[in-house]
Amino acid sequence: MSASDVSAGRSSEFRRGWRVVVGSFLGMALGVASLYFYSIGIFIKPLAAEFGWGRGAASAASMLGTVFAALVAMPVGRLADRIGAVRVALGSLLLLAVSFAALGTFTNGLATFLGLTVVLSMLATGSSAIPYGRLIVSGFEKQRGIALGIALSGSGLGAMLMPPLLVPFVAAQGWRAGYYALAVVILAGLPVVAWLLGQSHASTETRRNGGSIGAILAEPVFRRLAFIFFTASMAVFGTIIHFVPMLTDAGVSAARAGQIAGLIGITAIGGRVLAGWMLDRFPAARVAASLFLFSGVGLVLLAWGGTAFAIPGALIAGFAIGAENDLLAFLVGRHFPRAVYGQAYGALYGVFLIGGAVGPALSGFLFDATGNYVASLLVSASLLAVAAAGTRGFRDAAG
Repeated sequence: MSASDVSAGRSSEFRRGWRVVVGSFLGMALGVASLYFYSIGIFIKPLAAEFGWGRGAASAASMLGTVFAALVAMPVGRLADRIGAVRVALGSLLLLAVSFAALGTFTNGLATFLGLTVVLSMLATGSSAIPYGRLIVSGFEKQRGIALGIALSGSGLGAMLMPPLLVPFVAAQGWRAGYYALAVVILAGLPVVAWLLGQSHASTETRRNGGSIGAILAEPVFRRLAFIFFTASMAVFGTIIHFVPMLTDAGVSAARAGQIAGLIGITAIGGRVLAGWMLDRFPAARVAASLFLFSGVGLVLLAWGGTAFAIPGALIAGFAIGAENDLLAFLVGRHFPRAVYGQAYGALYGVFLIGGAVGPALSGFLFDATGNYVASLLVSASLLAVAAAGTRGFRDAAG
């Protein structure tokens, strides 16, 4: 096949599938991996101050919710395989908006906050990358990496806008109003996502028959990917969740901390797009190892340099979380049949979430024990080095 034929094939993929890419981008921007994940750190200090919680307790709420989200991730993926990814994504976005409103209305102590966080996490798992990844894998072959990179980078939009907009809003109006604002944002954008995805050819694709859960979990490649992304997510989530408190503890104002943290969103978008471009051209294992090591070096610099490295730290942390999910979605599409993509990705996404639950809690308790975040940053950098080492010998050819 000539270069012109390959280029034409790639162009036709985007002409046919641009709606699903744009709709997935916006859906990710409104979903749990964006509005919820990147707002957790913003609410930690005001909630802890009002109810007298330690940082560890406030972070443990996120850990508990994430664990329950991990438990339902594979069933959500199976549901996307059976009834369609679009239905799962839209229904979950609506439930996320309701859950935000419930957090703002009914939270009156640690018990209710924990319970509502668990409910939100379980109901909103379908607004994560699971259904959108399935839509992209169904519609793209030659440019799957870059399409995934663009679509999943929508969560970076939330990371970019949440801190500079929500931090001063919560400071002025209170944390309850902050949760109500998040619910309104989702409800405003939901009709647009529904129109874009409803117009997509992939919106009607479902798979009635697939492999068993046991067969998926028994695959050696599943265990290898689970180890790599569990370790990496511990490191990345443990840093990002605490980034705003890390800066304000060092004397940075809340507004300035929000602006700096907003840089995470910019590089999360860039990280996903760049990772997607690389995945279409180079072996995925080498791409993953390089990105993990780069991010680990950045966290070491942040630990040693403090606020002097706040901006580079935000850029590197955003790049890491942006590339990480893109790598996972791509590798699942490479190593598992399309008919069971939702189940396989859901299971690995659940492992990814468990790592992301342990990481922030570990960082919170290390802060409580040491009085600063240096130890947690160094631990996170070490975990990224372990994840990079886990890619050695991983057989995967360039796309």
